[in-house]
Amino acid sequence: MTRTRVALIALLAGAAGSMAACAAKPEPELAPAVENVRVAPADKPVAFGDCVEARRRAAEKPDLVVDSIPRPLVQKPAPLQKVPRTAWRKDGSAEVKVDVLIDTLGKADMKTFTVITASNPWFATNVRGVIGKWTFKPAELAGCKVPRTYHFMASAPARR
Repeated sequence: MTRTRVALIALLAGAAGSMAACAAKPEPELAPAVENVRVAPADKPVAFGDCVEARRRAAEKPDLVVDSIPRPLVQKPAPLQKVPRTAWRKDGSAEVKVDVLIDTLGKADMKTFTVITASNPWFATNVRGVIGKWTFKPAELAGCKVPRTYHFMASAPARR
């Protein structure tokens, strides 16, 4: 073997040993810096008017139990209009379920739009196209507007 090859093998062996030594040490967990912030235990109710805590909990769990869930105020344009024949199942049934986060201003955050189920892609595309234009009453927790997931569901039963 040449000197260069021997040196390269020694270098690689030393690097592997160093990596093994580093792997044995657990990485320290980084905790977020919290300064001058009250954090109530999650099992205790949020005090009325404590919007900082209400929004913190909503950010941690977008589907949390709230005093009032988001609901549409203006549903224009209407969903599921002029459904093509090819979108229906053979028995005439159809369904669509989607989730989207409604922010504190009553607007759908379309980055969070998730299709849970759709009997045909046309239904999911249609709902995606209209729900972002709707106006919602935001969810409330302890008298504060909080972001929360809105569940949209629509279905048509099978024809006889």
